[in-house]
Formats: sequence, structure tokens, C-alpha cells
Amino acid sequence: MARVLVILTLLVWPLAVSAQETVGEPSALQLAMQKDPERFAGRVTDLIAGFGGPEGLTLAGIDDHIALERAGARASTLRRFLAMDLDADGTVDRTELQVSQRAGNADARGRMERQFLAADADGDGRADAAELADQGRLAGLRAISADEAGFLRGLMVLDADGNGALTGAEVAKAVRGLEKAG
Repeated sequence: MARVLVILTLLVWPLAVSAQETVGEPSALQLAMQKDPERFAGRVTDLIAGFGGPEGLTLAGIDDHIALERAGARASTLRRFLAMDLDADGTVDRTELQVSQRAGNADARGRMERQFLAADADGDGRADAAELADQGRLAGLRAISADEAGFLRGLMVLDADGNGALTGAEVAKAVRGLEKAG
């Protein structure tokens, strides 16, 4: 019974991906496939090759991809702030920001200013460890939003044989079927 509910959820989910979708309109998944079928198939095949096992891509593999992308974005954000922490005290203050800005071009100076202002949530002129951690978490969520993560998980509706693993052949078949229908 639980398996039937999971399968039904996966079949119905793409229809609810966007609140703007109405009955009869294509799902977000169908739109992505229609927009550029070759690119769609290529990107999903890359995802299958990178995060799938011998049987194909599972929900666990998709979740691994999402976690890794978010972790990379967190690390990148924190790395930028660590590079500005000139006295290694775990915080970045306005003086450290200004020294770092002198080394950058105009675009970099503006970007550093925006990042610093966003990180300094309490407005005290310092981005402390907790504020920096919050910026890292936000960067991770911006890397793959909840909607994007849901879309990626929704790819499992293309699992034609229902074995819980998506293969490149199943993606190609779905794209061909959509091209024939449309």
C-alpha cells in the first residue's frame, strides 16, 4: 500500500509543481522537456551518470546531488568571507572589508559590499561567525531552491518501469514521446 501511495505521489506531483498551472496546461517537467529536448535529455543523463548507480538514478541519488550543490555554494560563500578575515578572529569587520575591497576591481568591490551588508544582519559593522553561517545556509538554498529540488525529485515520474531508478533510456523514451505528441 505504501508503495502505491509513493507511486501515485510521484505521478501526481509534477501537476502540482507550480501554483500557476491549471488543468490541461503542461507540467513544469513537460515544459522543460519541450523547451529544449536535447538539452533536457543531456542534463538528466549527466545527473544519472553522476549520481545514479548501476540500475539508474534514485531519489537518494537526487538528494545527494542537491546536498552536494548546496554544500558547494555554502563553501564558496564562506571561503570569500574567510579571505576577508585578515586577523583570523572568525569575524569580518568594516576595516577588513575595506582592505579587501582595495584589492578588487569596481565590480568586486560592489559585490563585497553587498555580501557584507547581507551578512551583517544586526547592523553592528561586523559579520560574526553566526551571521556568516547564516549566509552560507542561504547560499546553499539559493544554489538549489526548494522548488528546484522538488522539480529534480519529480524527474522520477519518468521512471517508466516503476523500479525506483531512472535510466537514460527512460529519459530518451519520454523525450521522444513528448516530441511525437507535440
